[in-house]
Amino acid sequence: MSKTKAGAVFGMEGAVRDHNAARRGIPVIVVAVTAAMLLAFRFSASAPAGVGTVAAAPLCGDGFAPDYGLTYDLQQTHWTVGWEGYASVKAVTEVDAVLDRLNGDSIAQTMILILPQDQVGNRVNCAVHFLRYMKLGEPTGERQDNGFVFLIVVEPAAIDVHYGVGLGLPALTAPDLTNLNRAAEATYQSTHSMDQTLLTLVQGFDTLARSTYAPLISPTSASPTTNPPPAAGVLGGLPLCGQLCLGVVVLLVVIWAATRMDRQGFFFDGGDLGSRGMRFPMGGGRGRGGSSMRGGSGGGRSGRGN
Repeated sequence: MSKTKAGAVFGMEGAVRDHNAARRGIPVIVVAVTAAMLLAFRFSASAPAGVGTVAAAPLCGDGFAPDYGLTYDLQQTHWTVGWEGYASVKAVTEVDAVLDRLNGDSIAQTMILILPQDQVGNRVNCAVHFLRYMKLGEPTGERQDNGFVFLIVVEPAAIDVHYGVGLGLPALTAPDLTNLNRAAEATYQSTHSMDQTLLTLVQGFDTLARSTYAPLISPTSASPTTNPPPAAGVLGGLPLCGQLCLGVVVLLVVIWAATRMDRQGFFFDGGDLGSRGMRFPMGGGRGRGGSSMRGGSGGGRSGRGN
């Protein structure tokens, strides 16, 4: 056999061996790729939240300073937050009236937070974090840091009530506050009414807070406003008859001035401006736009929770 033919035969045999080897290697490649895909899927399933994706916001009570993962507006329409779907406007308005008075008397600046259980992590921390985030409490003065928060966690068939208390309210003790929590929970258990539960909670808190702290009266409102003594001089020394005579003289001067203005074309009426007249509108005044907002203005320093 010539060298050319022998080379061709060996070349064909080599190609056949390579082809067979390649066919045997295909299952190995398939197995390897499949194993890699399974490992990748398992890793992605067991990877912690936030790896390769946007991390979800922490549950209330699981966040950290400065905002603790909370995004509430610092000024709210009501002292109760998250009431929609649980309570009525009438109830939260009645709650506002009680808590407005407590705040106006500088006894306690109080908010209530209502959350479903799937949005709450550490429940005690949630109440304390909300108090700090909302900056509840007076910023300075004798009643500094008098912020307070009730947290109502809504469960399928019950509620769980917790509180956070500011450093400025040390006389509000844990046994008394815990009794308020249990009373609110019992009210909800028997009535299944969040309205009644809120009223029971704030009325009990109002009684407790006022029995512990007296209203703080500012110096400007401590004494009733009195008229200043009559000025020394002509008016101060005139007897009553002289003052009456002076009043008559002043009245005559006003009438004379009004007559002169009328003759010169200046008159008071409710009509349109005339060619020789000038209208002076009666009334007016500034309107009150929007409702009052509730929120803190202090540092939100809290001491404890339960």
